Amino acid sequence: MEYWFTYVVEPDVDPTNNQAERDLREPIVIRKIIGTLRNEKGTRIFERVMTMLATWKRQELNPKEEMLKAVRT
Repeated sequence: MEYWFTYVVEPDVDPTNNQAERDLREPIVIRKIIGTLRNEKGTRIFERVMTMLATWKRQELNPKEEMLKAVRT
């Protein structure tokens, strides 16, 4: 309950979860279309990759370059 009204004192915090819902829409559709994420390992890998891509896009970084950096290290 202590974080329910954070958006009142923090102008950068959205009072709804609409952005989070929109961010989840694409990965959910991809997962349903692919239909091969039936085991836990595949699901975890997919979730991590999609999280990294979304984070880089929000930070206005180039996802391709950032993925290459991550793979090379």
